[in-house]
Amino acid sequence: EQYTSVAQPGEVLRKQQKWTKPLLIVFVAALAGVAVLVAHDRDWKAPAVRVRGHPEFTEEDATPANPPGESATATSPPAETDLSAASEWTAMHPDPAVLKWLDTSEVKPGGTTCGFLIAPLGTMGVHVESYPDVKVYVCIKFAKTQPAPKGTIFTHCGGPGSVSGCGVDWGQHAGDDYNHVGIDQRGLGRSLPTFATPNCTLPAGSDILGDDEDETQTRKLLRLVKARAHTCFNDPSFQLPAKNNKSGKDHFNFLQFSGTDEVAEDLDRFRKAIGARKLSLHGISYGSAIAMAYATKFRDHVDKFLLNSPVPPTLSMFQMAWDSAHGQQLQYDNFAAACDSAGAACPLSMAPGGTGNALALVMDKIRQMNIQIPLTTDQCKAFFFCTSPTSVSAVYLANLQLGFSQAGDREGFKQVVNEVYTQYQAAASGDIVKFESMIVKSGQEYVAAFIAAVNAAARPSQPSGPQAALPFFDENPDTNSKPTEEERVAGQPDYHVLINQGQVAQTCVMSQSTFDEASNENYFMSRWKEVKSTFPNFHLGKSVKLFTSWWSMTYSWPRLTPTTSAASPTTPGIIIGYIYDPNTPYSWAQQAHASFPLTSLVTSQASKHGMTDDEIDRHCLPILTKYLQEDVQPVDGDLCQAPKPIAWS
Repeated sequence: EQYTSVAQPGEVLRKQQKWTKPLLIVFVAALAGVAVLVAHDRDWKAPAVRVRGHPEFTEEDATPANPPGESATATSPPAETDLSAASEWTAMHPDPAVLKWLDTSEVKPGGTTCGFLIAPLGTMGVHVESYPDVKVYVCIKFAKTQPAPKGTIFTHCGGPGSVSGCGVDWGQHAGDDYNHVGIDQRGLGRSLPTFATPNCTLPAGSDILGDDEDETQTRKLLRLVKARAHTCFNDPSFQLPAKNNKSGKDHFNFLQFSGTDEVAEDLDRFRKAIGARKLSLHGISYGSAIAMAYATKFRDHVDKFLLNSPVPPTLSMFQMAWDSAHGQQLQYDNFAAACDSAGAACPLSMAPGGTGNALALVMDKIRQMNIQIPLTTDQCKAFFFCTSPTSVSAVYLANLQLGFSQAGDREGFKQVVNEVYTQYQAAASGDIVKFESMIVKSGQEYVAAFIAAVNAAARPSQPSGPQAALPFFDENPDTNSKPTEEERVAGQPDYHVLINQGQVAQTCVMSQSTFDEASNENYFMSRWKEVKSTFPNFHLGKSVKLFTSWWSMTYSWPRLTPTTSAASPTTPGIIIGYIYDPNTPYSWAQQAHASFPLTSLVTSQASKHGMTDDEIDRHCLPILTKYLQEDVQPVDGDLCQAPKPIAWS
């Protein structure tokens, strides 16, 4: 009443007094009633809720426990409805109305199988009864002992874009006492509908800029992204008919119901379907957004909680783009500092101004000369990154050679930096012919090695190249029960090409999970120029490239549906942050820690993204495995020391 009519201050006060007195009486009476109940039942404690499939479940748990002297009547403390309804289901025998494993012969201790979770499109609002169903592909590797002694752990490897295979495979670090679960989140992999549609792609190669510091090329990309946003959002395959017209709505757009929040909802639907009281969560990179969303919405159902190189708990698209550009600057500053500290053992450090200045001189000279690396047509088809039918920009290739994929490969980066020294000498001496010849030779050797590595990884019976068709494509998606791999989706031979042609997965998911987008080209470019001047990055273009990549994901998207800020004051766990993480800056781990204060922040000095079982993480990985296997949470602020990113003898 206060907000729907104009009232004087005295009138508002009287209206407040009118309701305050009777409410106070009711409140005092309620307290008195509680006091009587507490006095009567002070020796009784509510039993722990256990269900079939929980490691401590016994048949006695099937009989409701009651306070001393009372029978199971309506006066007993109410059971948690979703748990009592799910009590007959287990991971091996889930609720068939929600989840069915495709191959029952694989449902056994130690076995691996997959199936489809049937989920309503949405869960809130006036349209609940009208939402159609969608299919979410879920895979599980069963613990060797059933019920799983430590329950079920869900892993998401990030992206957005990673699929169920990674989640299941990562389980080796958690041990055999867990059921290991991975999913193809909505729109990805085998889940339906799929984001992998031509209307959501960009023209082939259009997102590969010859030079990420070129304003004209960046503006051209933004115009393509803007046009794509509207054709993708309005694609007919995403307009799902309503179950009924009770709410006056005849269809719903899937691209407003397939973001991060919906993954959390699907996970909880899965939890109920297998009769689990809690899930353990392991989110790597973007996967941490899913883990944080789940812990925020369903905090009472979280067991182990692990954020591995997390994104920030508040998903501002602009801030993430800016912070990522900063993270790239810090990583390459760290590399250059390691070279400088090595002195003569790292020759590039002997250049006037040190390693950073030498790198900047080489990049500037490549730009001035507009060097292109000539390749054959077949090489360009296999390489996939050509900036013309028969060549690739030397600037772009330099970014690949010094790319983040080598962040954890110290020897590989060392080799590239040492090669740059001879190029620097030629450029500094003015020998332009020699300089260009060296750049071309280095680029062609890199492309040849790249193609050879791709061919070696391809199956022998199939054509080589990153787009080669694999037999996996031909399997019946209705019966194939294997976890999905990123480049192999049963029944979808074009999936890998479509989903990667213009950051399709990232665009569709992040536009439904973030805010702070740009919709004006000039505004976007004004912030782009700030990044370019603030994070020069030895003129490599890496910082501005990452900024453009992040912020353009949601550029001009018609309807954002952001995820709420994530937080839980009651969820313990571990957060792993790398000081020189090139993808998810260390500041994001600090922010996540502030939002989940009962977690322990474990910091690594390494220059890398995401904890794995490689040599660099040998000091940190035991902390993670001890937490998962022995329930030991480390001391907050634990530090994993790491050597300098590059070591010269």
